[in-house]
Amino acid sequence: MIPNTRLPNNVEMPLIGLGTTHSGGYYHDAVLHSINKCGYRLIDTAKRYGVEKQLGIAVTNCSIPREDLFLCTKLWPVDCGDGVFDAFRTSCEKLKTDYLDMYMIHMPQLPDWIVDQKETKEKTWRQMELLYEDEHVRSIGVSNYSIDDLEELSEFASVLPHANQIEFHPWFHQSDLKSYCDEMGVSVMGYCPLAKGKYLEDEVLCRIADKYKKSPAQVCLRWSVQQNVATVPKSTDLKRLKENTDVFDFELSEQDMNILSSFSSKNRKIVDLSNICRKMSLPDGYKLNGRVFGVPEDSEEMQKTCSKCAPNQNLSLPVCI
Repeated sequence: MIPNTRLPNNVEMPLIGLGTTHSGGYYHDAVLHSINKCGYRLIDTAKRYGVEKQLGIAVTNCSIPREDLFLCTKLWPVDCGDGVFDAFRTSCEKLKTDYLDMYMIHMPQLPDWIVDQKETKEKTWRQMELLYEDEHVRSIGVSNYSIDDLEELSEFASVLPHANQIEFHPWFHQSDLKSYCDEMGVSVMGYCPLAKGKYLEDEVLCRIADKYKKSPAQVCLRWSVQQNVATVPKSTDLKRLKENTDVFDFELSEQDMNILSSFSSKNRKIVDLSNICRKMSLPDGYKLNGRVFGVPEDSEEMQKTCSKCAPNQNLSLPVCI
């Protein structure tokens, strides 16, 4: 079993989840294997990744009841403001569920064509709060928010984000942001916990891994969860999917934790968001490049619905919020 962490609103969330970013393609069998065989319950996705429909098929055809899963998806900036509710409803329809366990704003940046950006941010967060207040989502969060972004949001928020999902690995972990979130009562989630494999052959890391008889990847994941940071590695390899969950039978010493933390540098950030506004109008899932494998399209399985979820057309949501 993958242990849970507790969000500020007392909702429990698994410490390790399955990342589904569109980089590297989508492999349906790997997703089903992760849920059915490896114990993954947190599934982290986003409208932007272009795989919500495929994940909806996996969710309804896996062996785990919907209420035992933790589904998290994200609002893309082009849908901020008046588009929040429609985007949420569309994501639910694709994921074949009538609620989300967490709904996040994907990033603080907005498209250049939005004139009053602060007003749009306020309107967006108010609609996120309404989804939460009306119990359509169990928790709300943000992603890629800096200290400045969180301070701005706190000026008008009635409910602070329950989580902030950021790039978080030994080579780039923004300790000041992590400390600020801890002080504000905002849980930190981490993406790219393995830095996309770029540094897994680091000599010091490998020496620490040998000490604990674990892989370098397992040491990196342990470094995250030992700080109570839920993390969402992505893999399409069945062996690695299982390996990534096998990090709860050892504990890194304080010295080794400090050594790993000392790797951090601004130059080692993996995800470059500096030009993200230029890419906001690109189609969702554009990085997939057609690499979607094993999805049972045009089969009976496409028509199955989860018995624990309301039919999509009967989502009991307000017409306008």
